Amino acid sequence: MQEQNDLFQKIGVDINHEKINIDLGKTKAFFESLQSILTEKAQDLQQDIAEGKVDLGENIGIKIDNEHIDIDLGKTKSFMEDLGNKIAGFVNEIDDAVKNIDKV
Repeated sequence: MQEQNDLFQKIGVDINHEKINIDLGKTKAFFESLQSILTEKAQDLQQDIAEGKVDLGENIGIKIDNEHIDIDLGKTKSFMEDLGNKIAGFVNEIDDAVKNIDKV
C-alpha cells in the first residue's frame, strides 16, 4: 500500500482517508513525460520497420512489399490473442488499483 501511495505522490496524486488531492502541475508533467516517451518509442519502431529491422511477417504474420501484402492468419491470430491477454492484464491492474483507492 505504501508503494502505491509513493507512486501516486510522484505523479501528483495524494490520497488520504477522506480526500484525494491532485497536484495538476505534477500530474501534467507526468503525462507529458509519458507522452514523450511513447511518441519516441513509436517513432523508433516506425523507423525500424521502415528500415527492415523489425520483421512484421515473423512477429505478427504480415509481410508488405511494393507489390504484395501477405497475411499469415495463424500468426496474426496468435499475435492478437497475445495482445488481447496483455490488454486484459493491464485492465485488471487498473481495476485492482481503483478497488484499492476505494478502500482508502
